Amino acid sequence: MNLIIGLVFGLIIAYVAYKKNALSKSGTIAATLLGVSLYYFGGLYIFLIMISFFVSSTLLTKYKYSKKINIEKMHEKTGKRDYTQVLANSLPALIYALFYYYTSMNVFLLGFATTFSATNSDTWASELGVLSKTNPSCILTGKKVQKGMSGGITSFGTFASFLGALFLSFVFMIGYIFKFQNNINIKDLIILSVLTLIGGFLGSIIDSILGASLQGIYKHVETGEITEKRFHQKKENKLIRGFKFINNNAVNLLSSLLASLLMMLIYIFI
Repeated sequence: MNLIIGLVFGLIIAYVAYKKNALSKSGTIAATLLGVSLYYFGGLYIFLIMISFFVSSTLLTKYKYSKKINIEKMHEKTGKRDYTQVLANSLPALIYALFYYYTSMNVFLLGFATTFSATNSDTWASELGVLSKTNPSCILTGKKVQKGMSGGITSFGTFASFLGALFLSFVFMIGYIFKFQNNINIKDLIILSVLTLIGGFLGSIIDSILGASLQGIYKHVETGEITEKRFHQKKENKLIRGFKFINNNAVNLLSSLLASLLMMLIYIFI
């Protein structure tokens, strides 16, 4: 039954996202398969955590989008999310959901929630941070960088990042209460919720650090502008920082994975 319900919910949400230009065709297929898998292995609770991230992030991506268009031109991928972006944001979470399905251990539930908390935190920071009236500073050097540059942070974006993690932590806590109802360990609930919050915010910080150090940044082969795009019309742009094989998707995947693993270790040893 979970498989059928997951398929119905996954198709509806992915279709709406596709019609709203939030997902490409490949992204729609990937999101549908992800939704089916998460509902099948985790039920409504885990599915809603994923949906909370997706809906809130999509709404913020569309928020004042006209003001973001020029800034987003430097990014490797803009607008519609394709399958690689869906996987980068959700692959660790899917693995944790599988482990939770077979073990029912809260540590894997924490890993799942922290993955989406980190991704949500980073998305809120990116989508709202670029609207800040002040130019961002590099998280590693403190030097001013252009808006939209990976590794750049503002106080407004950092606050938005915290709110993104807080939102997912709240969704996690409320869902946990409804799922387990009278069989709740209050101490465990508080620890899990706080770690989801901390891990989410930390994931966004790690994302900025990796973006400022390891992610490939290029100089446009024709205009000389700074960009995250490795190629322009099949011509390779000049690498000026980081590594060619580390793009924004890799940074997103690594940051959420590192944050979730760290929170899981802390939970195990508390």
